[in-house]
Parts: sequence; structure tokens; C-alpha cells
Amino acid sequence: MRKPLLVLFTAAVLPLGGCAYGLGGQDVLGSVLGDVLGGSRGAMGGQTFEDAAAEACANEARRYGSVSITDVRAQSSSTMRVNGVVDTNGYSRRAFGCSFREDGRITDFDID
Repeated sequence: MRKPLLVLFTAAVLPLGGCAYGLGGQDVLGSVLGDVLGGSRGAMGGQTFEDAAAEACANEARRYGSVSITDVRAQSSSTMRVNGVVDTNGYSRRAFGCSFREDGRITDFDID
């Protein structure tokens, strides 16, 4: 009588464990704990989405001079908008805006 119960339990639990583990190759427990403990850390090398967007856009803007990020906002659920200022030669400053997608691509970069 115990053997059928054990088989039934195992048959029910294994698929659930597989689903939890196989969600896009992500660490589900780490993701949940990261959200609970103060920040969503994902597939961007331990960075938050906002941090990854700011870093990528700042790297793009550094071609023009010294960079200062002024604002990072969600443009949609999968895109962040980063605004900042580039100090080009110590005397002039230029504003820039950058859109960063969750797949790691910059889709829009504007500098005034």
C-alpha cells in the first residue's frame, strides 16, 4: 500500500521541480530571494535592469566626453530610458538620451 503512494507522490513532485528549475535557465530561488531581499537581479551579471541600462548608455556616451547620468526610468516593461549629460571639453555640456532593452541592446541614442 505504501509503494503506490510513494510512486504517486514522486510522479507529482518531479514535474513541478523540473518546471521551477527549467524556467529559461534562471535561478528561480535566487530570483525570488533577490526580489524579497531588495532588488531584482537577473541575467545581467548580477546587475539590476536599471544599473545595466545606465552602464550601457554611459559607455555609449563616453565617446563624446565625461558622462553623468541624471535619470533612469522605465519606458515600458522591457525598455529603460536613460538621460544624462556629457561634459565634452570642460566648458560645454551636451544632454543625451538612450533607450536600453532587456536583451542588452541600445535601440535609441540621441545627443544634443
